Amino acid sequence: MDLAHFRDTIGRRWPIVLALTLLCGALTGVLAERRPPVYRAETQMLVTFAAEKSAAPQPRPPADEAGRLMQRRVKTYATMMNTPRLTRPVIDSLGLPYTTDDLAGRVVASSTVDSLAIDVAVTDRSAGTAAAIAAALAAELQRIAARDLPPAGLGLKAHVAVVRAAAPPQRPEPVRWQWYAAGGALGGLAVGAGIALVLGYRRSGTPVSADVRTLWASVTRRRPPVPAASDAAASDAVASDTAAPDTAASDAAASDTAASDAAAGGSAGVPGQAEGRVSSPAVKERQAS
Repeated sequence: MDLAHFRDTIGRRWPIVLALTLLCGALTGVLAERRPPVYRAETQMLVTFAAEKSAAPQPRPPADEAGRLMQRRVKTYATMMNTPRLTRPVIDSLGLPYTTDDLAGRVVASSTVDSLAIDVAVTDRSAGTAAAIAAALAAELQRIAARDLPPAGLGLKAHVAVVRAAAPPQRPEPVRWQWYAAGGALGGLAVGAGIALVLGYRRSGTPVSADVRTLWASVTRRRPPVPAASDAAASDAVASDTAAPDTAASDAAASDTAASDAAAGGSAGVPGQAEGRVSSPAVKERQAS
């Protein structure tokens, strides 16, 4: 079976493919539109660095090195927002029915390059709970920054300030049901094409595995490799080397046979002579004279 046969098999059953495509697309779109609303609360914090009043003056690093150390501390705080170090105190203080992993999946924190700001977004089924979680995370990060030591080599302590407080969102997050419907339609198209192919195989009585192997062979079009000239010459040399000992052995056998025949003939040419002894009287007289 080739690609044209597959196309014809699906084309003869296009109503099944079309019906499954429309059904799956509509079903996923409706389910996405009717799912419970999700609210998103956002807060923004700014990390500043200043020398402590009670600490002794320390030498300051170059500007580029100081900026790198500040960026490293800000990135550390941003990645810390959905770790148990912050989520566990927030769960305990608010009495949330979530685990640390559940709350971590609802928190998204980011920090842009060359910026000391941290943006935090929290999603929840309740607008008030989302805002409360965002505010609690910001407060917990402020307490951690107040306890932390200055970055090594910088000599300046980090301070976290909330520049945009979290407020309960007025509207839930918009649901882009069109994307869900498109994904469901693609899934229905694949399922419908598979069903059409299976029905075609069952009607023709051809095993599915055999058709798949045939299609794969027609697509790849593998051809046996042509042996090179050097390989052919090497095989001929091996064959000649193999035949040479047999020829030599046959020649040696023939020479041995000829020698034995000659010896036998010589012995038979002298009458009455056997094993080097003369038995005829006439011969003895000739030998004596």
